[in-house]
Formats: sequence, C-alpha cells, structure tokens
Amino acid sequence: MKKITLVLIAVSLFSAVEAKEAAESKEPLLLSNDTWPPFILEGTDQGTAEQLVCQALSLQGWPCRVEVKDWEIVLQEARAGAIDGIAAAWRNPDREQYLLFSEPYLSNRIIPVISNRASFTVTSANSLAGLRVALVADYAYGETIEGLKPGFTTVTAKNSLDALKAVNSGKADAALVDELVARNLLDDPVMQTLMMVDTVLAFRDLHFAVSRQHPRAQAVIADFQRGYKQMLSDGSVNEILNVDWLATDFGQSGKLNVVMRSGVSLDDLAPPTNDGEVFALEASEYDLMRQRNLDPNRVNYQVDGKSYSNLQSALDDVFGKDTVCKHKNYTSQFDCTDLFKKN
Repeated sequence: MKKITLVLIAVSLFSAVEAKEAAESKEPLLLSNDTWPPFILEGTDQGTAEQLVCQALSLQGWPCRVEVKDWEIVLQEARAGAIDGIAAAWRNPDREQYLLFSEPYLSNRIIPVISNRASFTVTSANSLAGLRVALVADYAYGETIEGLKPGFTTVTAKNSLDALKAVNSGKADAALVDELVARNLLDDPVMQTLMMVDTVLAFRDLHFAVSRQHPRAQAVIADFQRGYKQMLSDGSVNEILNVDWLATDFGQSGKLNVVMRSGVSLDDLAPPTNDGEVFALEASEYDLMRQRNLDPNRVNYQVDGKSYSNLQSALDDVFGKDTVCKHKNYTSQFDCTDLFKKN
C-alpha cells in the first residue's frame, strides 16, 4: 500500500512539473509578413490578420508580434527557422516542407484590377490570355492562376501596391490582388484611375503558419485554432473585421453559422442579406450565402457565444421581444423595414 502511495505521489509531482514547464515554455512568438493592407500594416498599427492571429494566440497564453519585411525575406527566414512563423500565408507544397499550417481563418478573393480607361474587361480567368498581368513574386496564387501563366505575360511586383502601380503606370494591363487589399489601396487618390472588376478569379485560404523547426509547432497551431474558434463564437472576429455579420461553418462542412457582432446597436445594425451585409470567411460560405434555396435548417445564428435556430430568436434575446423581422424564402434575407425604422 505504501508503494502505491509513493508511486501516486511521484506521478502527481511529475504531472505538476510537466504542467509548469508547459506553461513556462509559452515564450513570445516572433512572426513576420510583408505589408499587405488591411491585413498587415507597417508601423505601430496592427492589420486585421495581425489582430486575429495574435489575439487568438494570446487567449491561449502565447504573446505575439509581427515584423514587416519584404516577402522574399519573410520566406527565407521562415525556411531557415529564423522566425517562429507567418501570420498570414497561402499554402502550397513547397511551403509545407518548412511550415506547419493552421486551418484557414479567412478566405481571400483574388480579383483583377484594371485601368478605368481599359478597352477590355475580365469576366473569367481565361480573359487574362494575351494580357500583361502584375503578380507579386513568390505569392502562392494557386493552381487556377498558375495554370494560366503560359497564356499571359507576367509583370513581377514586390507587393500588392507595387502591382497596382504597374497598372497605373501602364506597365501592366491588370493586377491580381485580394479584394479587401484592392479596396484599401484604391482609396488612395493616386489610384483613382484604376478600378476593381467584380469577378472572383480564385479563392485562396489564408492560414497562420509556424516553422517546423519550432519545438512546439503542433501545440502552437492547436492553441491558435482553439483561440480563434472562441473569437468566432463570441463576435470578436466581427469586431476586428468591422462587420455586423459573418458566416462560417466552424469547421462543420454544410452547416452555416451566421455570427452577429457583440454589443452592436439596433440603430446601427443592418439585416443580413445576400448583397454584401454578411462577410463570408471561407469560399464555401461565400457560395452558400449566394444560394437562393439555402435550407433554413442548415443555418444557426450566433450571438455572444449563444446559438439560435433563427434570427428572430437572436434579436428577441438581444434587443427584446418586440423586435420583428419578416422572413423571406431565402434564409439570409429578411424584411426588417419596420424594425430598423424604429426610433
């Protein structure tokens, strides 16, 4: 009996030491990226990707900071293990050799930007044939774009801004950039001669990546995904992205969760519709939100970590029982005319 007691004590002590070492080993993580507004910003301000990744890691005890460097240098340092990881990266087989990737936390929509005086438009990826197309060096644009490269002339750019400048100066006919990046950069008056084409040429999942040389790479990825799921559920992601509604499947394919921003005012809240009020985090959700025949049974509404079977019950709980929205056939369309006109 004494031997058993001693063994149990020894095991308990060992477990306590292990837990203490694990907690103490969560040292600050040094990440890197190139400038990529609004996801990655230079200077003291944090871009949306920086905030999402570092906040999710912080919730799990990993302090985090992001250094901004040229993309070529970022990849070199990641390959050498000189940094702990990359906050925002697209996945490809080459990078998988030296980086461990999280599940996607956002989806990038790659769209063309052309001159507003152009005599052509881009209605599909095949429309790029014969054009001079600005692409950022070493970006993983994916199989769709890579497969079309023989049909157009590539104009190499250092970053997305450089790609837009190539079009603005006439060196390129089109630049392929993320939709949100394009919106951000085209706000500059210098870029007013350019326009986005409303054609999504490709979707690229955005991942957090950790160097395979990091001794706890698997643990860092697992902790990030736990923290990010918590942020999705409680509306923190909405706050960072500055959207009232976002759509995600929380890793459950075919089941859509529409998350409402926490603390939003009824006066400021717009009803989710299919014309842009819902920001979809992944390509599958982006497609689902545009289906007119979306099954209501496949949709949940998430507010402050609570799940609701329909929008009305969520609004009742948050704003009171007198709020009224009339449901239309399409789950994400609601006639809230009376509701949103209330004083």
